[in-house]
Amino acid sequence: MQRVIMKQVLFLILLAVAVVMVMGIVICTNVNAQGLGLDLFQDWDWDDDWDDWDRGSRVSPVFRYNRVEGLYLGFRVNKEYWRRRYSSRPFLFGFSGYAFKVKELQYQIGVEKGFFDEYRLAFGGEYHRMIDTPDRWMISDMENSLAAFLIKEDFHDFYMREGGSAYLKQNFTRDITLSAAYHYDNLDSLERNAGWSLFGGKKEFRENPPMASGEIRSVVGKLVIDTRNSEKRTTRGWYIQIEGEHAGNELGGDFEFDRLLVDVRRYQPLGFGEGFDLRLRAGTSQGELPWQRTYHLGGLSTLRGFSYKAFPHGPMDAGGNRMILAQLEYRMGSQDLPDELDWGLLERFNLILFVDAGWVGFTDIENGFFEGFESLTWSKLKSDVGIAFASRSGNIRFQIARRTDTNEKPYVFSFRINRPF
Repeated sequence: MQRVIMKQVLFLILLAVAVVMVMGIVICTNVNAQGLGLDLFQDWDWDDDWDDWDRGSRVSPVFRYNRVEGLYLGFRVNKEYWRRRYSSRPFLFGFSGYAFKVKELQYQIGVEKGFFDEYRLAFGGEYHRMIDTPDRWMISDMENSLAAFLIKEDFHDFYMREGGSAYLKQNFTRDITLSAAYHYDNLDSLERNAGWSLFGGKKEFRENPPMASGEIRSVVGKLVIDTRNSEKRTTRGWYIQIEGEHAGNELGGDFEFDRLLVDVRRYQPLGFGEGFDLRLRAGTSQGELPWQRTYHLGGLSTLRGFSYKAFPHGPMDAGGNRMILAQLEYRMGSQDLPDELDWGLLERFNLILFVDAGWVGFTDIENGFFEGFESLTWSKLKSDVGIAFASRSGNIRFQIARRTDTNEKPYVFSFRINRPF
């Protein structure tokens, strides 16, 4: 059995090298035709530049494409810009735009007032009507829009929400932030509307899953500790987010539950361009969760060797109420590659080896936060291994993942323009 696995891992590495060589030949051909150097691919990351431009603007255009909204065009008044520029003055924020296929005008209007510069305290409120998704932690709007527009693959699931919120946010240090908010929303399910893509051929978009409808009233508390040296080009530091939500009971509404989500990441440098990146993500709850708050794993930024939202029962069904995900990446800069891999072209890429392991389960809705995990066993834990060739920041990457529980179609190939975490 071990010999079979070793052969498959060796095949995985050789296949990745072959694909990267083909990619490099194409890149070299295109770049030479334009009279540019290969450093263009190495140093430029689409998502980095997009985000930097977006955050530096007072108002920025917004556009996206997916199977529910079709084409969405609008603009956004950026909250972060005004927070940095006028930390102690009130300001307006929000967005407005139109989704052509679903024929919906979406908008948000809000106001925030801050106090103090060093340890900023802020309070604010907003009202909105928008089409939202619970899946941005897996894939960004821009990357999902490109996949939908180009290859007819839409990885977000969508629902309508209309309501408002009021919040307080306290910065204790530059790295530690605590916030509390009250939310009320009317939720509604949506259907697939769009069916076109540039290169999708006869492939069809999957249906949008039917989600919970009704009124939700909740309070949410969130603690964020962020010591990363960079948000998009992270090489060292911690990122810790602990979020708790209480809905229903004395607050009213159609849903009653308590939910806890913890996300811990460590970026540990070992040398120039070399390091370990680790993420542990866990979710639990008490009460009956609406579809939008349940837990799914599989594909993309989660279990990369499996299909999208494969667990617990696929993307069309509600997820579980218990979840654990662990991910480890070992990244090597081109200068750290062994001499045997000194093949010229390979030096233009960073090498990443990764492993993912996770589980989604169910337990009685009356159980407490820490009950129900006893059903997790090694046999129920799903895992995969993989290899990626990436740009220096790790955002642009071609990766191959192999699930470890079967020999049947075990490989998943993907091209990403965002790091998984």
